[in-house]
Amino acid sequence: MDSKVINLELRKKVGDKIQLIRGDESYEKIASRCNLDASKISKIEKGRIDFRINTIFEIAKGLRVHPKELLDIEFNFEDYYRKIDHTYKTT
Repeated sequence: MDSKVINLELRKKVGDKIQLIRGDESYEKIASRCNLDASKISKIEKGRIDFRINTIFEIAKGLRVHPKELLDIEFNFEDYYRKIDHTYKTT
């Protein structure tokens, strides 16, 4: 699995988490509580654009949650590390 595919998968998982936490709250309402516009939040939620860690903090601020909640995703990092590094050993 190449890094572009992994990046897309991780973006999608974070987007799914945002959607779950957001529920039926509008992008505009979330944007009004942080330093992002509603269209950017929508694009991130849909996995259409990449983002930086400070963007996660802004979205968390808008959602009124701790940033770690947005990054609490299911992803098999052990498997991923083994695929990219044949010397990787689990601890």
